[in-house]
Amino acid sequence: MKRLLLIALTLAAILASGPRVRARAEEALQPLLPGAMAEVDLSRGEAAFAFTAPSGSVYEVWLFPTEERAPSVHAALYLDGQPVAEGDGLMPALSARLVAGGEYVLRLRGDGRVRLEIARHALSRCYDSPMLLDARGDAYSKAFVRQGDAHWYAVDAEEAGMLALVGVPAEDSVKLTAMLFDDGGRLLAEAARTAGGACLMDFLPQPGRRYCVRLVTADGATGLYDLRLVRLPGVEPADRVALAQQALTLEGRASQRLQARVSPESAGGILYWESSNPAVARVDALGTVTGVGVGVAVVTGYAAGGESDRCRVEVKYVPVDAVRLFSNRIGLNVGDDAAIECEVLPENASDPRLLYDAEPRGIVEIDRRGVLRALQEGEATVTVRSRDGALYDVLTVAVGPAPRRWRALLVGEQNYASTVATVRTGSVNSVSAMRSMLENLSFGGAKVQVQTRLDASRDGVLAAVADAFAQAADGDVSLFYITCHGEYAGGMTRFQMYDGSVLTAAELAAALRNVKGELVVLIDCCGSGGAIGHCGGTGDILKGIDAVFTGQVGPAVMDTSRFHVLASAALEQDSYRLSFSREAAEPDMATVFARAVCEAGGWSLDRSARASLRADADYDGRVTLDELYVYAARRVMWYLRLAGQAAGGRGDYVQTVQAWPEGDGTVLFER
Repeated sequence: MKRLLLIALTLAAILASGPRVRARAEEALQPLLPGAMAEVDLSRGEAAFAFTAPSGSVYEVWLFPTEERAPSVHAALYLDGQPVAEGDGLMPALSARLVAGGEYVLRLRGDGRVRLEIARHALSRCYDSPMLLDARGDAYSKAFVRQGDAHWYAVDAEEAGMLALVGVPAEDSVKLTAMLFDDGGRLLAEAARTAGGACLMDFLPQPGRRYCVRLVTADGATGLYDLRLVRLPGVEPADRVALAQQALTLEGRASQRLQARVSPESAGGILYWESSNPAVARVDALGTVTGVGVGVAVVTGYAAGGESDRCRVEVKYVPVDAVRLFSNRIGLNVGDDAAIECEVLPENASDPRLLYDAEPRGIVEIDRRGVLRALQEGEATVTVRSRDGALYDVLTVAVGPAPRRWRALLVGEQNYASTVATVRTGSVNSVSAMRSMLENLSFGGAKVQVQTRLDASRDGVLAAVADAFAQAADGDVSLFYITCHGEYAGGMTRFQMYDGSVLTAAELAAALRNVKGELVVLIDCCGSGGAIGHCGGTGDILKGIDAVFTGQVGPAVMDTSRFHVLASAALEQDSYRLSFSREAAEPDMATVFARAVCEAGGWSLDRSARASLRADADYDGRVTLDELYVYAARRVMWYLRLAGQAAGGRGDYVQTVQAWPEGDGTVLFER
């Protein structure tokens, strides 16, 4: 009864206080935008702020002291008139998980003056989770992604000496503002801002103390910026900066370096150079000014302490005198890209941009950068002109038929979840060897573009097929290899993925049918012959019928003209792996099928070295599917006999390599 009475009293108190909280929420509230820092004088009474959370996350209310004596403050946060969190103190005052878009009310009462910030609790987003800066002068490239973000950085003063902070926007929309705080949260300095949006600040830290820098953009803009912390040689800022030139004239895109004298010398050199109009003249970190466009710009050099000097830069127009191609005739194949190599004279011409035109239409296309793409067979004349059209040169492009391109996707499943299957040691080694074999082949000068996927899910394999062969054309060859736990059950071959998902041969065949060109499929798992409906000899079928068959054999899914298939075993057979070491572990373990295929294609798996094309029966430098089948079938059985002998004659290993179509003369491997 006491507990019921306590609950009733608590509910009554909440209900009684609810209307008053809501009524107060209707009072005028000061808006506090994300990334804003407000100064609050609590000696005038309670302060109330409206804040909308930009994202769902943990936020903290930070109150930074402005005087030596820390004020006493109570903070309370409300949503729809109901209390969310409250706390006493400053850094932070309270913490709570806020809802994206939630309209919150923050109430502060106490005495003294504080600076208020509501910050998302994340790395570099709040005072106690800053990103560490060092004084090596390296630039940190960062981006304000969300409107209203504030970035916090920490500086650990390990030794005496003046430091300078330089923030440089990488986009015109970004105007930076920086504030320096000590390890007690008190504001020490604010950075000077340049006309171009950069910020500069120098300070003399006390060794052994931490300082924090708060960086924001004007109006909460988003974009890229660079931030550097530089150690200065002296202990005082510059009191004067004088550029050697107050005026500079550049002809076209010519360059010249500005020299500066900074006094005293101990203050160091120029920290930052800025151009008032980068479209006319740009300046680099060393003070080298380069003409960009005709007009006038002002280049300013800033030193520590904010002292600066300026130079007026006038850029004059320099016309193009000549347009010259490095070659007047090139040959391409359909689908090829080539950059038009051309020089514009003089090198400092104000407008070196070129115009491109090709006749007849449809044979080649050219982008604005002068990159050609061959579209169809034929011959085209490309005219390269200056922007005013007065000067030009001519290029003839002869386009031949598209070359055959070879792509391969190799999939291996090895590290199975303990709840799914045993680890299939050797899969990674088999995939690696297949990749090495393919990368050492050449098809009329073209190399195989090889991608691999290890321990992929069913959906991951299907997505990899779409990605690896997305660019395949009608004349191309796409090779798919998979090694994993497999079985023939329910009238189909099934591939067991590492995570427990299952990929059927029918699903794989359907995905591959979307690929243009010829399809070569190498299947390296138990029951793999089911993809083409092949079983072994009569004795093999009778031996395995009880364990494998359910009374039905399903349809073959890859015995069509689209596919050229080599399977490591018949549908009722196991597919073996072999190691020549007692440990039977990587890197010695690999499938016998992969060993045989790699040897056939000129790669020794055991020596990890290039070898002869062992399957090249007619010595023409090529290996057809039929030659690969004949070699692999014999070689697999040879390896298994070795394994049986090593087992003292106790091993009874049968694995019959299968092929579709039989007698296929399609060239698979070539040098």
